[in-house]
Amino acid sequence: MQDIYFRRHFVQHLPQGLTPEGLIPLLAAPLIADGMVVEAFAQHVIAREATFPTGLAVEPIGVAIPHTDHKYVHRNAISVGILSEPVMFEDMGGEPEPVPVRVIFMLALGESNKQLNVLGWIMDLIQDADFMQQLLTMEDEEIYQSILARMAERGEL
Repeated sequence: MQDIYFRRHFVQHLPQGLTPEGLIPLLAAPLIADGMVVEAFAQHVIAREATFPTGLAVEPIGVAIPHTDHKYVHRNAISVGILSEPVMFEDMGGEPEPVPVRVIFMLALGESNKQLNVLGWIMDLIQDADFMQQLLTMEDEEIYQSILARMAERGEL
């Protein structure tokens, strides 16, 4: 994970009452501010989400993994959003029912091979039901440290 930026301020508890289109710019803002992505990154993620949704109905907590094309990325990065109440994302697999999402992993990946490696790592992470449940009760600093430790355990992505 040496070349994937994950900083403390890339972790946020997100406000209630927003749609995915309202949440994505909040998750993109620190990536934009730190120069990880282009200014229009959020708009491109929203557009991609409309065509290729990223909601995953995993138990016990729904997850979304919004991202966009590598050409909008300057440096590989991940931002994480935690929701106190679920927000409905369309299902990645095309199921008609939307997915109630409480954890969002926004990916900014400039290399396609990185995307597969990082998606594999996230899939492993979200299948750890205990860890995912703990994320919902942690403060932002704890979330950051826990995910950072998981990245270190995995090594190169």
